Amino acid sequence: MTVALTPDLDQRLELLADQVQLLVDEAEERRRLKETYSDLIHDLSPVASQGMETVTKVMTEAEDKGYIDFARSGIGVVDRVVTSFSEEDVEALGDNIVLILETVKEMTQPELMQMMRSTLHEVGEIEESVVPPSMWTLMGQMREPDVRRGLARMIALLRSMGSTEIKQTKEARP
Repeated sequence: MTVALTPDLDQRLELLADQVQLLVDEAEERRRLKETYSDLIHDLSPVASQGMETVTKVMTEAEDKGYIDFARSGIGVVDRVVTSFSEEDVEALGDNIVLILETVKEMTQPELMQMMRSTLHEVGEIEESVVPPSMWTLMGQMREPDVRRGLARMIALLRSMGSTEIKQTKEARP
């Protein structure tokens, strides 16, 4: 038995055949992508596993050495800085940061650090006596080279402080 196809039915069947072929092609492409993803996951799993082991090891070492506690404390310091300073304070800091860093750089010279450490140690060792030393005792100490060098440094410091103009704003003046 032969069925006579009408031109309209024939066109519809061709359209359906094209759509079915399109669905088959799409299903095949999805199957290929699924295989590709499966292969990729299979290939990357050992790498990801080893990466996680490495990250865990590094984090454990950092915690054992105290880096985590240090960072946590550092966040507390940053929080105190943020809550303690106004926007104007931060802008003023930004205006002077290069000068501040240059000063810190100068302060960290080994000779200066040793002098400050020695000075702090000596000041801590000074015993306060009830009777201040006499003028003759002080004059006798002037024979010591270290005392004369110290006085020369103090005079240079006073000269530097006296020659440096300190700018004050109207609000800061008494």
